Amino acid sequence: MKKSIIALAIAGAMTAPAIAMADATLYGSFRMNLTKADKASASFANNATRVGIRGTVDLGLEDTKGIFHWEQGLDTESGALAGGRYASLGATGSWGTAVGGRIDHFTWNYAGGVTDLFASGSGDILSVDYLGSGAGRADRRQSNTIAYVSPNMSGFQAGIGGVFMGDAGTQKDREIDGYNLGAQYSAAGLTVGAGFGAVKAAKSANTYAADSNLWSLAATYKIEALTLSAAYERAKDKTVNETDKGYSVAGRYEVDGLGATLAYSQAKETNAAKGTRVQAEVYNRLGRGMVSAGYVDNNKNARGGNTDRFYVGYRLDF
Repeated sequence: MKKSIIALAIAGAMTAPAIAMADATLYGSFRMNLTKADKASASFANNATRVGIRGTVDLGLEDTKGIFHWEQGLDTESGALAGGRYASLGATGSWGTAVGGRIDHFTWNYAGGVTDLFASGSGDILSVDYLGSGAGRADRRQSNTIAYVSPNMSGFQAGIGGVFMGDAGTQKDREIDGYNLGAQYSAAGLTVGAGFGAVKAAKSANTYAADSNLWSLAATYKIEALTLSAAYERAKDKTVNETDKGYSVAGRYEVDGLGATLAYSQAKETNAAKGTRVQAEVYNRLGRGMVSAGYVDNNKNARGGNTDRFYVGYRLDF
């Protein structure tokens, strides 16, 4: 044990000069929920705990600096790592930001995720499938992405990105496996955003196993302690000619760290029944911590599980 401590101290001393050349911030969020679902026993489990590092690096340029970001999931039940979340590097300046790696796309940042107002991190909004039926979203934490984001110009900002995943097997894929673009504008408490994305994957015999696109539109309005948001999305899976449409509305009211959130969402796929979900939550911020309690009500066709549940959460951020 003593040898390990000494070795760690020596390694830290050797890397200190390199660390000093970068402006890095270590952050994290430890989260656990006690959940009681209908017809099931209570479960005290991890709720997307994560740690990360983000920072800047001096490139010796007058108007440009390097940027990096890494975020890793942690399993508070086993103490082990729980999968990578984000990893990227790039550069930023008055000309905008260029970044590459594993990042969220603009259809999510500007529209798809805006109605998740749950401060506890337990938001469970229904969303459309983007990359085939039941395959989830291809605009969340997408690897092999290169993107550019414009500077904020009097409240307006836009971005464009591409996904370059190379070839699948021996048959040459398209050079760009996917692309995503979006824009948003903010003024006087109102923010509106829109995005479009398309993705293709797994080409074989001149046919793609996945060929999907997504339109998204959202708006958020903040007035003092009240936040209101709404989003609409439409995805199409061209391989089976099916459309998946959904919308969500949410509101949050918070005074002196004590707040409440209510959201309604629904999604419907071609030739499938409509799924709906209602979630209500109350919470209290305690400095860098938070306690919360909420209830999720699903109709019988809600994707991802139609079981209603009650939860109590505890969260610590640093």
